Amino acid sequence: MNRPQKIAWCLVIAISMGVIAGGVAFGVLYFTVGMPKAAAGFGFVGIAWLGGFAPLLIKKDKGSVTFDERDRLIKRRAALAGFGTSYLFVGLACMLPFFILGPKASISVSWLPEIFIGAALVVFFVHSVAVIVQYGRGGKGEKS
Repeated sequence: MNRPQKIAWCLVIAISMGVIAGGVAFGVLYFTVGMPKAAAGFGFVGIAWLGGFAPLLIKKDKGSVTFDERDRLIKRRAALAGFGTSYLFVGLACMLPFFILGPKASISVSWLPEIFIGAALVVFFVHSVAVIVQYGRGGKGEKS
């Protein structure tokens, strides 16, 4: 498994853990203390940002080619998939109130940071999944 795959797996695991922990905490707090305080449960999504330290923790391979044309193409496709999905997320987050509640619906400005954070999580998660899928799960001839 090469370095980009290791970084992608670290990001997928960290983002998944953060979103699951935040969702569980929100659910528990919603039924115990009510809605305004339940939003604090999403603080566990901060665990997802620990995956951002993966490039600092995973060592670079010495003495071998670390980046070639195939890697560049995989990185480009993964970036396109991530940003396209992020754009879809922002579009849905902004337009769903209109479609559900009607033309008189509005979005509070206080929701904009959450939409931004959600879009960032989506771009990193989809980028990482696309990298893993394009390289293949088995490693295919790469040394461990």
